[in-house]
Amino acid sequence: MSHYELELAEASEDEEEDEPMPTAEHSFICVNISTELNNFLRGKKLGWVFDSTLEYRFPNENKAGKKVSRYPDVSFVRQEHLPDNIRTYLKVAPDLVIEVISPSDKGYDIADKVDEYQRAGVRLIWVILPANRTVDVYRLAKGPRSHGYFGEDELDGEDVISGFKLKVSAIFNYPPPLKETGIVERDLNR
Repeated sequence: MSHYELELAEASEDEEEDEPMPTAEHSFICVNISTELNNFLRGKKLGWVFDSTLEYRFPNENKAGKKVSRYPDVSFVRQEHLPDNIRTYLKVAPDLVIEVISPSDKGYDIADKVDEYQRAGVRLIWVILPANRTVDVYRLAKGPRSHGYFGEDELDGEDVISGFKLKVSAIFNYPPPLKETGIVERDLNR
């Protein structure tokens, strides 16, 4: 291994310690919500769902005076807000942002994200809290105040995705891994 490759490997290790990667639960929740949204939107031409690889560059600045750039876990942009050229990052605010909280996320970081999203014009924000299986919903029209949902409560797409409803329990509809249930897989080749 060259000196350069060794430095890259060390830098990569340092980055992993600073910002842990999302958990399997986090990823499952994102895929689950994206699937529900895409199934509802199929054939309706209401807009597009995006994953966390899409960068949004907002025209506003954060509290520190820096330009805001975010990668929400899941986002939705209404058809009329999509740019003509989608082969780049988006310079528009999504209409719906969904953030799934990881164990390493701090309360003040979440509050900063919500503030930045609202300052950019995001109309509806769902903050998913897997640890207690709840969802905090922020509406641009109501400012930084959230409303909590849990269990059989229904999330509503409101005027962002009219007609879309999703029970909170459906977001967390996954069985625990087999090791946690005490069930052991059998070797079917015996």
